[in-house]
Amino acid sequence: MSWIVHKFGGASVRDASGVLNLGKILRGRQDGADQGKKQAVVVSAMGKTTNALEEIWQALPQAGAAALLVDAILEAHFKVSKALDLPASVLNKSTADFRSMVDSLAGQPPSSATYDSIVGFGERWSTEIVAAHLAARGMNGEWVSAWDLVQTNGEHRSAMVHLTSTKDAIHEAAKNWHTSLPVMQGFVGATEEGVPTTLGREGSDFSGALLAEALNAEMFCVWKDVPGVMTGDPRKWPAAKFIPHLDHKTAEALGLAGAGVLHPDTMAPLRRSGIPLWVNGFMDPEAKGTRIEGDTVPDDLPPLWTLSSLSDGRTEVRCIGASEEEAKAEWRVQFPQSHIQSVGLDAIVPQCIRFIVKN
Repeated sequence: MSWIVHKFGGASVRDASGVLNLGKILRGRQDGADQGKKQAVVVSAMGKTTNALEEIWQALPQAGAAALLVDAILEAHFKVSKALDLPASVLNKSTADFRSMVDSLAGQPPSSATYDSIVGFGERWSTEIVAAHLAARGMNGEWVSAWDLVQTNGEHRSAMVHLTSTKDAIHEAAKNWHTSLPVMQGFVGATEEGVPTTLGREGSDFSGALLAEALNAEMFCVWKDVPGVMTGDPRKWPAAKFIPHLDHKTAEALGLAGAGVLHPDTMAPLRRSGIPLWVNGFMDPEAKGTRIEGDTVPDDLPPLWTLSSLSDGRTEVRCIGASEEEAKAEWRVQFPQSHIQSVGLDAIVPQCIRFIVKN
């Protein structure tokens, strides 16, 4: 039976209503686009949980401050669980484990190893809640551990995935997923010795792509707070337009350019396996979304833009698919009062113009 892998980011599961919506989306897909297929789900930490866990990690030298932060983050997750009518036992063990870990590290300086051990709990709690909710809905949600499946080297905070052993581990685990809907964490993994690691911020899409590749999935769907891929972030680029279709290569370049909607590592497993990626909006799940597939650039693809703020107040702008003159002309149409300080071919992103702008 074919698999469809779905990945839900932190914004989509930021609270109980988000988890309810996730369940509705998956149920609707079971009766629609995913009918007759097996579903698997990858979930990020809820909302701003990763940021809150980073604060706890940074506060480790001040034991009292860390303890206060722990109380707040655990209360938030129990609140979501209660709102979903889930038993407290869903989170009891993991929250106790977390308290014990923070207590054992209190007074120590933060390290990259302790970062990975602490921050990964966000994904543990979110997937425990989601799996329990799906099970309560009669959808056979089953919590599965990325720490057992995604095998990495020991480089903390940006671990490299051992692709062969990860694929083998997922293949073996999937033998027991015939009647269940597996719910796996994004962003996290572990070494061969079981030491927790993370794949870098925003790495959950990559986790989902790895799962899709290992399962030889029919498609990989990521659910975002935008209706699909656009020509620019509509919060920053006034002329942003929806893109119905994109090729893998351009999508990879867009991720490298800093587009938050796509993680740059996500494309490689999908290109290797020929798996199409759908980028959908969780606020309007019936909308078409963007399909990313193949290596042929669409003939009607307009230039793509990313904008990033620099520490000195200037803006770094990247434009993919336009000449230098075309990019500058379009920029001046949108922001006539700004001043372009430098412009040229980008050294990192192919077929991309990069310029620095003073507002």
